[in-house]
Amino acid sequence: MTTPPEPPGEPRDDRGSEQEPGTPSRSGPQPPQHHQPQGPGPQGPQGPYGPPPPGYGWPPPPQPPKNTTGIVVAMTFVGLAVFVVVNFAAVLLTLTLADTGDHAVTIIGAGALILAAFALGGGAGLVFLRKPWSKGLGLGLMIGWALVSIVSVGYCTGINPSIYAGGVL
Repeated sequence: MTTPPEPPGEPRDDRGSEQEPGTPSRSGPQPPQHHQPQGPGPQGPQGPYGPPPPGYGWPPPPQPPKNTTGIVVAMTFVGLAVFVVVNFAAVLLTLTLADTGDHAVTIIGAGALILAAFALGGGAGLVFLRKPWSKGLGLGLMIGWALVSIVSVGYCTGINPSIYAGGVL
């Protein structure tokens, strides 16, 4: 098959059928040509600019949280033991001070209030820190206060009403 002769007076186009996009051809607008992808190009699968730099794209999935149950349980027992020791010292100090003065009921009430504030307020504050060791220690202080109150029927923590009625001291 041969190429038809060009009309005289028009310059010959040596580029062949390649035209820049957007330029009209002599025979009118041409329909767009569809290109089929043929796999990775000469630059590789990353494209002409190489792989993307670090920090771009989707971040890696977060790491699963560590299991801290053992720390919480161990520190709960430590907190319970700490409260028992502090409670013993507070009871001895409170009874010593109550024997020497006329305001025994007031001193025992102040001792009970300080002990409850230490155990319950300090325990709640440690739990709200939200670290495994502080959660366990705070829970231990509060559980220790409750257990000592139950076992001693409120005498060692100052919540038994008979203490203030004058029957014990």
